[in-house]
Amino acid sequence: MILEFTETNFDLEVIQSQTPVLVDFSSKTCGPCRALLPTLEQLSDDYKEELKIGKVDVASFPMLGAKFGVEILPTLLFFNQGKIVERMIGVQPKTKIQNAIDEIE
Repeated sequence: MILEFTETNFDLEVIQSQTPVLVDFSSKTCGPCRALLPTLEQLSDDYKEELKIGKVDVASFPMLGAKFGVEILPTLLFFNQGKIVERMIGVQPKTKIQNAIDEIE
């Protein structure tokens, strides 16, 4: 299940999370973002015990995108213990995202 991160819950769900978190900074109107969503849903099922996966709609929460320097959509940020440990820009193959996840754990 893909979680929805907002300005209200981002700190609790991502920064203070005891488990690693993959955040998809995207927009509902972004074609590449929509293309990446099925991959993220598969990864959410594959890693449901070890990793949280969620998204931030930058159209609704532009301050979150700006805070983390997101300029191109989609941007994937991997957080561990409240810090960014990996950044991927654009649509990525599932295997590349899996490799990044596996390196975090």
